[in-house]
Amino acid sequence: MISVPLKKEMRPRRAGAVWYAYVVFLIISIVPLWGALDYYIQQTGNFYSVYVNDVEIGMLSDADILDDMLITLQDEASTFYGRPVIPVEKVSVEQVHRPFDEENSEKVFSQLRHLLSYKVEARMITVNGKEILPVASEEDVEKVLELVAVAYLPTSSNVFLEAVELGENLSSEIYYTYPEELYDVETVAAILLRGTDRKEIYLVSRGDCLSTIARDYNLSVADLKDANPQIDGDLIRVGDEISLVVPEPIVNVITIERMVVEERIPFKIEYTYDSNMWRIQTRVDKPGVFGTREVVYQITRENGVEIDRKKVMETVVKEPEAQIIARGTSDIPSRGTGSFQWPVAGGGSISSGYGWRSGGFHAGVDIAARTGTSVLAADSGVVVFVGRDGGYGLLVVIYHGHYYTRYGHNSQNLVSNGQAVNKGQVIAKIGSTGRSTGPHLHFEIRTGSMHGPTLNPLNFFSP
Repeated sequence: MISVPLKKEMRPRRAGAVWYAYVVFLIISIVPLWGALDYYIQQTGNFYSVYVNDVEIGMLSDADILDDMLITLQDEASTFYGRPVIPVEKVSVEQVHRPFDEENSEKVFSQLRHLLSYKVEARMITVNGKEILPVASEEDVEKVLELVAVAYLPTSSNVFLEAVELGENLSSEIYYTYPEELYDVETVAAILLRGTDRKEIYLVSRGDCLSTIARDYNLSVADLKDANPQIDGDLIRVGDEISLVVPEPIVNVITIERMVVEERIPFKIEYTYDSNMWRIQTRVDKPGVFGTREVVYQITRENGVEIDRKKVMETVVKEPEAQIIARGTSDIPSRGTGSFQWPVAGGGSISSGYGWRSGGFHAGVDIAARTGTSVLAADSGVVVFVGRDGGYGLLVVIYHGHYYTRYGHNSQNLVSNGQAVNKGQVIAKIGSTGRSTGPHLHFEIRTGSMHGPTLNPLNFFSP
C-alpha cells in the first residue's frame, strides 16, 4: 500500500485560512465602529469661543447666546447710569472644534460682567469746533450757555441790558466718556470764562496805583500782590515793572447796555468891570449854577470791560446860569522895583536855606526870630492873599507887578486883601503857625502867579 502525503500538507493550509477569515471578520466589524466614532466626534465638538480684547474667556454652544448676554449687560449699565452706554472693550467670537471640551455659559457671562466697562453718552462742548469739556446732557449745555451769558450782567440800577453775544461759536456734539470724567456746569462755565493765564509786564507810569491797574486788567489787588511779591505794601513807583497774570478767556462775552446818567452842564462866565478894584483883583458878584441833562449812552463791553460808548440821546433838565465876575480896572499905585529889602525887622537868622533838604524841596528861606517880631513888605505892591493856607499857617502874599512874595507861619496878619503896601511896611508878626517847629518867617519869591515857580530869595539881596 502506498501512503498519500497530501494529508500532512493539508493541515497548515486549513489553519492559515482560519486566521485569514478572523482578520477579515475584525476588519469588517471595526471599520463601521470607527466611522461611527468619527461621525460622533465631528458632530459633538463644535463650539463658539468668546474673546475680550483678543483674550479667550470661555466657550458657548450658540453665538446667539453671546448677543443676548451683551444686550443684558448693556441694559444693566444703561439703567445704572441712567443714560445710553457703549462697551469699551472689544468682544469677538470664533467658531472652533474642540471635541473633548464643553461649553460654560455661566462662566462666560460672569467674565463678561467682570471685564466689560462702559462709556456713557454725553455732550462734548466745543468752541469754534474745538473740543473743550464733556457734560452730562444737552440740558447741561444750555445751563452752561446761560451761566456764561449772565456772567457780566449790569448791577447798577441805571444800566439796562440790551443784548448778550458770544465772540465765539459755542456748541456741542454727542460724545461717549467714562461717567467720572463728566464735568458739572459751574466748572465748565468758569473754565470758559477764565481760560488760561497769560503773563504780561506792565510799566508803572505817573498816576498809577495798584487799584487802578487791577481794575483796568480785571484783576484784584490781591492777584497783583501774589504775582509781585517784591511790592512793599501798596507802594509802587514810576518805572517799576509789574507782572500781570491776565486771564485769557476761551469764550468772550459781549454785552450791549443802555446807561442813563445825569450830567452837569457847565455854566458860562461873564465879566463886568469895576474901577474901584486893582487890575489884579476880581470879585464874584453872582455864583454860577450848573445845569443838568439826562444822557443815554449805549455801552459795549467785552468780558465786563468797556470797549465802546455812544451817546444816543440827551435831554436838558435844567439850564445853567452864568457866573458874573467883576474885574478891577485901576492901576496899582505902587508897583515893586524888583529890589527887595530884608523882610524881618532886626535881621533874624537863616535857619533853613532854599533847595533840597531831608524833608523834600524847600521853596524859600526860613528866618528865625522871636515871636511877635515885625514882618516887613520886601517891596511895594498889592496884597492878593491874607489868611490861613495849610502848612504855611497864617500867610500873606503880595503882588509886585512881576514877582510875588509869600510870608508864612505868622502869629498875626496886619493887612487885608487888596490893600496897597509900601516897601518896608509892617504886614505881619513872626509866629509858628502851620507846620512849624519854632517861631520863624518862611519867605518865598515866585514868578508868573502866586503859585508859580520859585526863586532863591538870597539871589535878590544879602542878609
